[in-house]
Amino acid sequence: MRIKKELSIFDRHCLFLFQSMKIPKTPTKGMSARIPHTTTYTTFLDYDNIQDGRLDDESVYLQELHHLGDFHVFKTSDFGRQVVCIDVLSLREELDVVYASTCDHMFKRGVRINEYRTWILRNWEKGERERPQYLRTIGSPYNGQRLQSQAHGEFLQAFYVAKVRLVNPDGNDEIEIQSYHTSSKVTVKGLEDEMKRHKRKQA
Repeated sequence: MRIKKELSIFDRHCLFLFQSMKIPKTPTKGMSARIPHTTTYTTFLDYDNIQDGRLDDESVYLQELHHLGDFHVFKTSDFGRQVVCIDVLSLREELDVVYASTCDHMFKRGVRINEYRTWILRNWEKGERERPQYLRTIGSPYNGQRLQSQAHGEFLQAFYVAKVRLVNPDGNDEIEIQSYHTSSKVTVKGLEDEMKRHKRKQA
């Protein structure tokens, strides 16, 4: 909710803007784009409302523009999509990619407002909403030309059975997972163990 009020006081014109935002109450977790112990990132893009054809066109354009590897697409709702590219980029390179995209405006600002200075994509259930589903991989002729985040690639393979072509790994097996209130660093092996426990609970 946003309320805007203008007042004239003596020779001054005053503008008051009040804005309220709903506070998230449902806990969930997601992986961080930031590679632990560095200021390098993988590419995360989050779209709340986009047609798949337009997303595919934009993905190929970004791959060509920045010589990026494969893009992995995940479904969060009927028209909600996430995109992940495991190429290792500097912060400046990553900002160029994010701001060349039409992903959600608030998501673009994530690295500036997140207390751990990163972008986060949800990977677990959120209330009654299921965890995101792997849809497809948009291949790129540039895949493997850049260093790739081994931990992010192995996470996508283990958690989603995504078709990841990990051909130029950086050797790091640590990935950062954030919840609404905390952040923790875990290995891909630790995530695989958690997935097994989760499947046993569902059985």
